[in-house]
Amino acid sequence: MSHRLLATFNEGVTRSMAGDHQAALQAFDKVLSEDPKHSPALSAKGFSLARLGRAGEALPCFERAIELDPSSADNYRNAALCQLELDEPESASLLFERAFQLNPETHYREAAAVEVFHLGQALLTRGARRPDKARYRHARHAFELALGYHPSFIDAARALADVWSHLGDAEKSSHYILLAARLRPAS
Repeated sequence: MSHRLLATFNEGVTRSMAGDHQAALQAFDKVLSEDPKHSPALSAKGFSLARLGRAGEALPCFERAIELDPSSADNYRNAALCQLELDEPESASLLFERAFQLNPETHYREAAAVEVFHLGQALLTRGARRPDKARYRHARHAFELALGYHPSFIDAARALADVWSHLGDAEKSSHYILLAARLRPAS
């Protein structure tokens, strides 16, 4: 990679880290126009698009980055987050499992669970035009995955109790209330 291309990529990363994702996209697009197989730029572009709430545009970036570098667990995790945001929990689950195969560290799985949980919370507040039940069903998938990836995640169990309450299933809501009460906070 040329020094100029590396500088442009680094500029994009710096802008992304500063939260200026629109400017970061311009830098990553410059890199990709010269080197369409630049996996880090594809991944970084996907990250910026996701942060801008454009999961549908971010997903192909991560998918292409995976094609070019199938050993990067983060690309699978980020693609999974996009799939989950697009309400494709089965596809998201498969991508997460591949990420966890590539990075089997417990803290990686637990950090992904926290990201999924936060996505679930965000899904509940987005899309005022969507009916409440649709939002709760969408968020439910995220909370279920979060609890599955981090079985002692009390907040995920509590969120599931709340979701099931809003969806009108008192039995499942009670189940998750009891589960949350049995879980112990990590020390």
